[in-house]
Amino acid sequence: MHSLSEAVLSKKIDLNSLQNKDETTVRSELIQVKGIGNWTIDIYLMFSLQYQDILPIGDIAIVNTIKDLFGYLTSDEIINLSHNWKPYRSMAAFFLWHHYLESRGRKPLIY
Repeated sequence: MHSLSEAVLSKKIDLNSLQNKDETTVRSELIQVKGIGNWTIDIYLMFSLQYQDILPIGDIAIVNTIKDLFGYLTSDEIINLSHNWKPYRSMAAFFLWHHYLESRGRKPLIY
């Protein structure tokens, strides 16, 4: 948070401008901020910028659910599987999170 705050205050990052940029540009700008990685960027793209085709491969619940349901073990296999869900991989992520919680007897998120 500290590094992101500094980046915003020093105008190295303009969060308001990100909504007008493509995914690759948003990723390249945010990854430069210390403490922000691919998972954080994926979640930001999904929830803040409402991108419809993001599958956060770094999310342990997503990965474990795909392994449980489909038996895929490697990132490449998971990425290849996710191509079947284009251009709605963000919605697939919601279903996978829901299944993850339900299968563990936890209360699913309500939207």
